[in-house]
Amino acid sequence: MAETADKRFKITYCTSCGYRDRAVKLSEQLEKDSNDTCLLVPAEGGVFEVEDQGVLLFSKKTSDRFPEEGEVQNIIKYIKDGQPLEEAQTNAAHEAGHSGGVLDWIYSLFRAPSHK
Repeated sequence: MAETADKRFKITYCTSCGYRDRAVKLSEQLEKDSNDTCLLVPAEGGVFEVEDQGVLLFSKKTSDRFPEEGEVQNIIKYIKDGQPLEEAQTNAAHEAGHSGGVLDWIYSLFRAPSHK
């Protein structure tokens, strides 16, 4: 796990909230699964965000939770399989046992149906 620039993944985590261990664990999982490197970025304000080449895959502030085991990897897999980002995030969250409830339902009304 390196903490320099030019990395595929970037995890920004709140230091005052004690999120570093979570960031390190996820970083190690991403690096193992992808054979790519991860940049850890200390921050403040309760942030825990995961980016893949500048694309925000997961945000604790948006979802009001941490990613479940394998959830970020599933988002990456679904995007690679051709799903749009929002659909990949929703599918990975549902698979992890999280549902956005009413908001997810409202957003789904505006999404184009996926053809698999």
